[in-house]
Order: sequence, then structure tokens, then C-alpha cells
Amino acid sequence: MAKVFKRILVALVILIGVGFFLRHNAFLYQHPVGQVVQVHNQKVQSITDEHNNEDQIYQQKLTIRLLNRQQKRIILTNGFNQSQTVLHRYRVGDQLILEKLSNRYHILSLKRDTVLGLLATLFILLLYFYGQRRATSWLLLSLITNIVLFIVAVGIDVQFKNPNVILIFSILAGFFALSSLLFVLGRTLQMRLTFFATLTSTALTMGIMSIVLLLTHNNGVHFETMAYVTQVPATLFIAQTIIGVLGAVMDEAADIVAGLFGMHRENAQRHFKEYWHAGMSIGRDIMGTLINVLFMIFIAETMPMVILMLRNGNNWPYILEMVMNLGILQTVVSGIGIVLAVPVTSAIVAFFLQRKVAKI
Repeated sequence: MAKVFKRILVALVILIGVGFFLRHNAFLYQHPVGQVVQVHNQKVQSITDEHNNEDQIYQQKLTIRLLNRQQKRIILTNGFNQSQTVLHRYRVGDQLILEKLSNRYHILSLKRDTVLGLLATLFILLLYFYGQRRATSWLLLSLITNIVLFIVAVGIDVQFKNPNVILIFSILAGFFALSSLLFVLGRTLQMRLTFFATLTSTALTMGIMSIVLLLTHNNGVHFETMAYVTQVPATLFIAQTIIGVLGAVMDEAADIVAGLFGMHRENAQRHFKEYWHAGMSIGRDIMGTLINVLFMIFIAETMPMVILMLRNGNNWPYILEMVMNLGILQTVVSGIGIVLAVPVTSAIVAFFLQRKVAKI
């Protein structure tokens, strides 16, 4: 009990320290940073659209104290609607990132690093307190590596006029899988088999999707609905799907490989059929949960837009076709990958363990 109390106390001290620093780090910003010290809200008008959606428009008079400039206080106006679909409502204590144009200040956005930093710190503390410190350190290193790899891949995609998006993100997917498994499992046979099974299952899944889209000539698939895309949307969607399938497949493959390696450690004199049936059994147990997780992620992503479309008089067939179309396709493809990963991983691991290609 004393150990738990000590951990909680240490976590609170760290969180308070991080929060205090992030709340007072305005000197690190090149843009002006200000804190709202006084707000005066005034209702301007009420509006109702043709679908009887009601909203109120407000005007704010903000008194802002600059935190990283010599001038102490400025006054700005901000308009927002009650639904806050586009414009944000600011409150006393909010810190804002500003921009100065022609001797006048304008609000760019909220300063959100305090909230994000506290959540990231809490995540790291939970990993260290309730997991093995060595494993947690390697996990965090793999996350940082993957973030850097993603930034590099996006940078390459943006810098070139006509990049091969599918090739870039296919290579990125391979590096994602390699870095994640290498840092977590180390240079072991278990890592190599998980990596091989993940890439094989992902490649098969993407091959099936490509064949189906080719045979159907993309009928019913509305790539043009991808928002804010300045590249060919079809190739960008395929690249996006590769990363999504890889994540779903790698999770399942790692569980199956770990289970079969546990069997091998108990008794190395097993046959292919025993490993195969065990792998299939493990896969069936976790397959349904993983597919449901994919579905829930998809629902969470599309729910705000679906509600907005329904409130604006659109019917479900139109929403399914123009809003949820690509999300449904991506979820189905990822589900196919999860199903395929079960026999593929089971067969690969069973074959190598039976032949004892390496010492475990």
C-alpha cells in the first residue's frame, strides 16, 4: 500500500511540474501568446435554418494579457455561434496563440500544449508504473521512431510534385512493423515470424482489395469524398488503408505467434497440425473483438459528420454513400485482413516451429 501511495505521489508531483511548465512556456513561442483575463459576451441574433435547426450568434469582447511581449494588455473581438461548429468560444484563463498583422492582433488558435502534454505525461507514467520499465522504455522508443518515420514519409510526399504515394507508404508500413516489433520483441525468431506474417497478411489483403476494385472499376466507391485532398484521392486512400490493415493485422499476428511459442516452450516435440489448430483457435478467439474495435473506431470518427448531415435534412442512403462510403470500405478491408491473418500466421509459425529453423 505504501508503494502504491508513493507512486501516486510521484505521479502527482510530475504532473503538477509538467503542467506548471507548459502553462508558463510562452517564452518558447515565436508568435505572440496571450491569456484571456476578461470576457464580455453579447448575444447578436438567433437564427433558424430550413430544417428548423436553431442557433445563436454571440460577439465577445476579450481582454488579453500578452505573456511574451512587452505590451501588457490588448482588447480583441471574437464572434462565435452557440454550436461552435466553426468559431470557438473563449473563456477567462484560456491561453491563445496570436498573430500581429498591420499593428493589429488576430487570434490564430487556442494554446493546447498544456492539455496534450499532461495527457502524454499521464500515459507515460501509467506505462512505467504498471508495466516493466525496460519494456516500457523500448515501447516509447518505438513510438517516437514511428512518429519520426511518419513525418519523414509525409515530408517526402509533400516535397515532390508527383510522388508514388503507394510506394512511399508501403515502405513506411514495413518500417512501422519492423521498428514496432524489433523494439518490443527484440531480434528473436518470434519477432521475425511476426514481421513476416504481418507483411504477408497485409500484402494478401491489399492484393484482394486491388483485384476487386479493378474488376468492379471502382463502382460505388466515391474517392472524391475525401476531404481536403490535393493529390489523387484513390492512391492516397490505398496508402491510408495499407497503414490501417497493417496495424490490425500486426496486433493479431503478435498474439498468435506468442501463443504458439508458448506451446513450443512447453513441449518442442509437436507436429504441424497441433500448432495449426492452436493458432486457428487463438485467432478465432480474438478475431471478433478486433473487428468490433475497428467498427467502433469507424463509428466514432464518422459520428459527428453523420449527425450534422442528418440535422441538415439528408437521408441515410445519401449519408452511407457520400459520408460513410470510404470508412465502411476501409473497415471491411481491415476485417478481411484480420480474418486472413489467422490461417496465414498459424501456417507460417507452425511450419517454422516444426522444422526448428532456429533455437528458441
